[in-house]
Amino acid sequence: MSTSTRVSIVGGGIAGLALAAALDPARFAVTIHEAEPDRAASGSALTLWPAATRALRRIGAGEVVDRHTASVAGGTIRDLRTGRRLLPSASARLTIVPRPELLAALEACLPSTVRREQALISDPSALDADIVVGADGVRSRVRALVRRSRPERTPTGYLALRGLSEQPPDTGDVGEYWGRGRLFGLVPLQSGAYWFTTHRSTLGPEPINPREALAEVRDVFSGVAAPVQQVLAGARAERVVVTKLWVAPGMGRYARGRYVLIGDAAHAMTPNLGRGAGDAIIDAVSLAPVLGSRFGLARWQARRLPFTQGARVASGCVMNLALSGQPQRMLGRA
Repeated sequence: MSTSTRVSIVGGGIAGLALAAALDPARFAVTIHEAEPDRAASGSALTLWPAATRALRRIGAGEVVDRHTASVAGGTIRDLRTGRRLLPSASARLTIVPRPELLAALEACLPSTVRREQALISDPSALDADIVVGADGVRSRVRALVRRSRPERTPTGYLALRGLSEQPPDTGDVGEYWGRGRLFGLVPLQSGAYWFTTHRSTLGPEPINPREALAEVRDVFSGVAAPVQQVLAGARAERVVVTKLWVAPGMGRYARGRYVLIGDAAHAMTPNLGRGAGDAIIDAVSLAPVLGSRFGLARWQARRLPFTQGARVASGCVMNLALSGQPQRMLGRA
């Protein structure tokens, strides 16, 4: 009788749950190590592109996809101060799902054999497993076992607020508003709207009080386009998530020995391309069939690393353009 391969997944967020749901319970004995399981109840909304929704369907999470997928006018870039359109909109088939719903859908897909341990893993090398997967986000401890030189996350100096509004946005107000050192975005949901901001801030360290952050944002974004001010004026602190923006260092590999990285642990990036959650899901679902296979893992890494590292760099470039105060020169003729 064959023995199952023991897999320890460090991190019970989107990447970790998606991998645990995708792994064959007949081949793998899976344990998820998560220090803060209560975090699943918090969060705003996430954008998933079609490749990510196809991956969710492969593991049985199609219901959450069907419930939240819609044709959304995206790509509209506006001047933050005036609201003037700088880049025209285009329709895209997107899934914009509340984070708690996505995590609940992934939980529902887990095989009954998956074990859960509530613990902070400070030394992943001590885990008694054949394979250790770092799905532990931008603060990853597993990353140091794969990238041995300077594995620490990198600060961007920016603060991000993400919130939900019960008021559906006017179609003409949807999009991103770019200005010097400030960015605002507004996206429609099935019910209400999802909004987000980015700006330089001295608030900290984390965790940051949402009321203080919201007060600062209202001050920093005073005098901008009316739709932005209206959303921020009606924002409720209890529905706002506040985080400093950090990115992962550049990676030349995602696997070393028995250690593998997925999601933000491998390629945390600024949120400007809307790819973070989706790439984490694709990482996990595409890794599951080859985990434990040396050559299969090498092929997986060869596919995923250039694409996700390219997205990491590109998202930073978009962030720099959005906050440069110069987008009019590049986009104003569109």
